[in-house]
Amino acid sequence: GMKKHAKLYITIAVILFLAVGIYALFRGDTKRMNAAAGSGNPAMEFDNIDLKEDKDGKHVWRFKAKHVTMSQDKNIIEMTGVDGSFMKDDNEIDLTADTGKIDRKAQTVYVEGNVKGKSKDGLVLYAKNLTYDGKTQILSTDQFFTAEKDNRVLTGDSFTGDRVLQQLTAKGHAKLADKEDAK
Repeated sequence: GMKKHAKLYITIAVILFLAVGIYALFRGDTKRMNAAAGSGNPAMEFDNIDLKEDKDGKHVWRFKAKHVTMSQDKNIIEMTGVDGSFMKDDNEIDLTADTGKIDRKAQTVYVEGNVKGKSKDGLVLYAKNLTYDGKTQILSTDQFFTAEKDNRVLTGDSFTGDRVLQQLTAKGHAKLADKEDAK
């Protein structure tokens, strides 16, 4: 009936809004249009750009990057010198990483290289990479990590958690130790 149709239109509108919305939030100077190596598609490059995503009027994440290369269809955003945050309710985790990639169609954010995170509620995270899946709202890593909180140290081969890591599930050789013992 009518309800189903209305819902479908809303979904389409939201998807369109996301596509337009994220791009409209790009701030920064378009430095130059240059052809990506070996492909006919010119990529756009920006310096010191702010990217963010909001959902239902609430902040989900925001990233600053020293340099950004964006595919012509604005779907793939590659970042270097990454400084960002994930927000949820009144908690927030601030992250830095060497590089990152946002895939807007897949709704994923991936950062890697010297990933450091610090949450408002006192968690300190060291990881090689992190992936945020916007569809499931899960933040995860598939490599060894260290998470410290309240003088305890959690290590493991991978983890999954919510995007501010208030809940975090370690997998593979997961170990929780007091900070003094971990040294």
